[in-house]
Amino acid sequence: MLYSNDMKKLLDIQDKNITIEENAIEIKQFKGKMSKFITAKLTYTPTHCECCGIKNEDYTVYKNGTKTSRITLPISGVYPTYLNLKKQRFFCKSCGCSFSAKTSIVQKHCFISDHTKAKILIKSTDAQSLTDIAKDCSVSTNTVQRIITKEAKKYKPYYHALPKHLS
Repeated sequence: MLYSNDMKKLLDIQDKNITIEENAIEIKQFKGKMSKFITAKLTYTPTHCECCGIKNEDYTVYKNGTKTSRITLPISGVYPTYLNLKKQRFFCKSCGCSFSAKTSIVQKHCFISDHTKAKILIKSTDAQSLTDIAKDCSVSTNTVQRIITKEAKKYKPYYHALPKHLS
C-alpha cells in the first residue's frame, strides 16, 4: 500500500479510489516509441445507480467486471507515460443498466488526463509550435488545437444583444 501511495504522489493522482499494484510499471514499445505503462485499478461501492438514481440497498447495484482504459499522463522522465486504468463496471438490478466507475483525473469519455491538458495549455503560452507541444505531451496536433480552442472560447466575449446606443 505504501508503494501505491508513493506512486500516486509521483504521478499527482489524488483520487483515493485508485490503487497502483506493486511491479505495475512496464516499459515497452508503443506507436514506435518506448513508453512507460503503469497499471492501476479504480473501484468503490456506489451509493446509487447513475441511470435511474435508485439507492444501493441490499446489493441493488453490484460490481460487474472491469474495463481497461489507457489514459495519457504527462511525461515523467524520458518516456511518454500511460496509465492502464482498470475501471470497475457496475450493474443495476432495478433498471438493467450498467455504468463505469468515475474518477477525477480524467473526464467522462476522454482518454487524456486533465493534467496533460493543463500542461498543453501552459506550453501554449510559450512561443512553441503545435507540433512541438504535441510531441512533448504525447498527443496529436489536432488534440492540441482542440484543447487550445476550447479554452479560448471561455474568454471570448459573447454579446447577446446590441447596446442601446451604438455611438
